[in-house]
Amino acid sequence: MASWRSVPEAGSILGIKLVAGIYRLFGRTMASGVLWCVAWYFTFFARVQRRAALDYFKRIGLPQTLRQVHQLIWSFARVGLDRLLFLLGDIQGLTVQLHGHDELMRLVKEKQGALLLGAHVGSFEAMRTLASRYQVPLLVLVDFANAKRVTAMLQALAGDTVKFRMLELNAEDPLALLQVKEAIDRGELVAMLGDRRTDREGRDVVVPFLGSPAKFPVGPYVLAHVLQCPVYFVAGLFHAPSRYDVIIAPLTERIELPRTGRDEAIEREAARFAKVLEEYTRGAPLNWFNFFPFWMDS
Repeated sequence: MASWRSVPEAGSILGIKLVAGIYRLFGRTMASGVLWCVAWYFTFFARVQRRAALDYFKRIGLPQTLRQVHQLIWSFARVGLDRLLFLLGDIQGLTVQLHGHDELMRLVKEKQGALLLGAHVGSFEAMRTLASRYQVPLLVLVDFANAKRVTAMLQALAGDTVKFRMLELNAEDPLALLQVKEAIDRGELVAMLGDRRTDREGRDVVVPFLGSPAKFPVGPYVLAHVLQCPVYFVAGLFHAPSRYDVIIAPLTERIELPRTGRDEAIEREAARFAKVLEEYTRGAPLNWFNFFPFWMDS
């Protein structure tokens, strides 16, 4: 099984700037039309991504056709465009519905820090809009390994409109871990992705996902054990043409990793996350954006 890190970043800086320029001149509808054409290009010529999409369709029960591949890539492209809009705070043309409002408000009211675990499903940026809409202090843990240039460019385009902080989490950097712990103690929300390892040497755990064994990173559960805070699943699911359902669903109040049975405890927590991820992926199947061989038998 190939690592996601061996798949080159598909989007080019020039291409993103071009689409951003079209959006600013003509609006989201015209930019989406351009992306429809771009999606066909990648459908035909991005072999690794096409094979990964067809493999995913087989597992989730969607037609294994080029047209279906195009729909998935176009969905990914439109979410990528909206990523810029979320960063700019320019979301008048988007509908964002929050599922889990009461739980979020309870955390804010009680100043209870929490770890939010997401995945490459839908838009992580849609979740970030909560930081400005509900005045939620948010720290986003990121991995720049495969998208550093694009991330930097999007930040530059967004400028001062970004309403959250980002931190590159490195297992060998104790200062970064200390910053995360301090954020939780202040009652902030800390968000990270839980479906890919953030470093080459990190450990994985194998659990069932969509009917087959798949690797998930151990890191989020070790971090949650250290932080001793509630853990939530989060996702921003895209529904064409312009709606996002932001999900905040509780996973567990605390993660305990005892010395005896530590590996088994990590496996249970990863399986819990994978089960919830599968539920929401099945409900919005064109939001799966892992374009590499994800399963052990891929």
